[in-house]
Amino acid sequence: MNYAKSENYDAFCETIIQEKHCNFAPSNLRTIRTMDFRMQDRMELKALVDFYATESDKNNQDCYVEIFRPDIKLNVYFGGKLGMAATDVQDMIRQYKAFGAAKVSFHMNGQQNVDFVDETHATGTCYALATLVTEQDGKDVLTTHAVRYYDKYVKVDGRWWIAEREQYFEWSTNQALG
Repeated sequence: MNYAKSENYDAFCETIIQEKHCNFAPSNLRTIRTMDFRMQDRMELKALVDFYATESDKNNQDCYVEIFRPDIKLNVYFGGKLGMAATDVQDMIRQYKAFGAAKVSFHMNGQQNVDFVDETHATGTCYALATLVTEQDGKDVLTTHAVRYYDKYVKVDGRWWIAEREQYFEWSTNQALG
């Protein structure tokens, strides 16, 4: 049952406190509600970065307009050096498309750490492995990238967006297939 939307939410919270089902006793119910909303926000932010990975696997950069703010500030670093920068989502999409499509792509997100600044702003770090199969000199090559994303999120009209991203390719490996 989603108690956050239940008419009995206050009663539920009071029962939790009185029956000591938790290791804390907040002075008011706002603390529990804030925790509930924070968990919902965390799930939405995780879904946002996972959607980015899933659509990237489909080579669907056009969907980035559903993930990133129109005025995204993006910097991409390769080996610690700035290799790509964009200040709007359309330019970002154009630059990613210029890399060309991989034959096969597999982005796997790992942990995501989120810190809330206030009700509508958060920062986060997401770790990922991006595995791509491309063709070089007529042969398939498997490239694996370890990527770390430093994001700034903003909640606008009830939904979360990525407003800024610092993307670091920490290391990469290549191996011939077949």
